[in-house]
Amino acid sequence: MAPALSITWALSFVLLAGVVNVLTALLALSGILFYVLVYTKLLKRSTPQNIVIGGAAGAIPPLVGWAAATGDLTLSALVLFAIVFLWTPPHFWALALLIKRDYANAGVPMLPVVRGETETVKEILLYTAALVAFTLAPALWGQFGLVYLAAAAALGAGFLALAWNLRRERTPARAALLFHYSLAYLALLFVAMAVDTVVA
Repeated sequence: MAPALSITWALSFVLLAGVVNVLTALLALSGILFYVLVYTKLLKRSTPQNIVIGGAAGAIPPLVGWAAATGDLTLSALVLFAIVFLWTPPHFWALALLIKRDYANAGVPMLPVVRGETETVKEILLYTAALVAFTLAPALWGQFGLVYLAAAAALGAGFLALAWNLRRERTPARAALLFHYSLAYLALLFVAMAVDTVVA
């Protein structure tokens, strides 16, 4: 690890701990270390499950934001983490289908490279189904209301339909559509959460 990088991380930690709180600083640092050391150094070039396990790094920012705003972590924060964690594989594998050749040339064992497109689109559909089911659960146990539930159901139905269509016909156009939809999906789902808390 480069000394300059270590100093930057240390200064970032001190700044967050001093200006915000120690929990926020610890979470931010853990996300950086997990991404650099676990995902990039250990997983990325060693297993096709790299993006599944490594997705935890991308799911930490909601925890950082929550801790910065509230000073602690609650079930709601963990729900945000889990949503991003489950969202990452179908989102990223859709992109991986589009740039499969680049990963193969670089020697990165992404799922489409080592297990083929058929297995990849199957996994995309399974993770999408798990994601959609999980996003409905917080409304069913009362964490969110009808506004969120309606949005999660509609957005999830769209995600599932696109994943199913990709499973039926593996084309670059369908993979690109799923990838771009997944970006809008996550943003709109979080917007629905915010709106729901305001109107409830």
